[in-house]
Amino acid sequence: MTTFTYGMEFEVQGVSPSTAANALNIGGIECDRVREDIHEDNLDCWKAVADGSVCNGAEVVSPILDDSRLNEASKVTRILTKAGASVDRATGFHVHIGFDAFNRTDRDGLSNTDALAQFVLNYYAAHHAIGALVAPSRLRNHFCKVLDRREAESEANWIRSGNLSSNFQSRYYSLNLESLRRHGTVEIRLHQGTLNGVKAIAWAKFIAAMIDATKRGADFAAIEGLNAWQPLDYGRGASDLNACGLLIDHLTAAGDLKPATGDWLKGRAARLNG
Repeated sequence: MTTFTYGMEFEVQGVSPSTAANALNIGGIECDRVREDIHEDNLDCWKAVADGSVCNGAEVVSPILDDSRLNEASKVTRILTKAGASVDRATGFHVHIGFDAFNRTDRDGLSNTDALAQFVLNYYAAHHAIGALVAPSRLRNHFCKVLDRREAESEANWIRSGNLSSNFQSRYYSLNLESLRRHGTVEIRLHQGTLNGVKAIAWAKFIAAMIDATKRGADFAAIEGLNAWQPLDYGRGASDLNACGLLIDHLTAAGDLKPATGDWLKGRAARLNG
């Protein structure tokens, strides 16, 4: 069974880093106020930092979380909301997954680098389906660019050659591999800003499920009806919603995603694409 470690980054408006940190500490969540240029990945507490992409707000960053601590996200988002935080089109919610999650287990058939390379291909082959779970503004966003098939295959080959980084040398992709170099994680930057802890946790579990499926050798492009590698102008609505449902059903049928989480995600996609 895969052991996942997570990092969560909530970009918010309306509160300064100091205000966010003070509110969290008062609310029972230990939080440091640190400079943006200080990267302390081993802190056991949350931290609030200034963020260059948010003009009047903060980025609230989790410590390394395992499954037993994921629910802290719900308490953190409630406290931030009560303190006056908000989200808009300028904010994002990013999830980091520790690279150790790609290590082979008794259930898996791929090495960690092969699993990561295949995850790149699976992620972008199904990006239109995954994108049905996020706001439309995130699909053509400079801070979370999307690789086409040729670019994704180039990235996968780069990884198979032993490079734990991005061939494109930028972190501003939907799936950011430059974080491997800095933090030992892969980062999914696609999701819009949120102060909904249930949504944040479900998204993290969905990412973990896609990694688990990939490690077992799943090829998302082979899912019947998914229509893999659709261009960004494929359009939203029924087509992407159907593909999203097929992907979620694939993950739940294989036991990678809990049915309750899958149902919640499908409801979320229906509301966004109805």
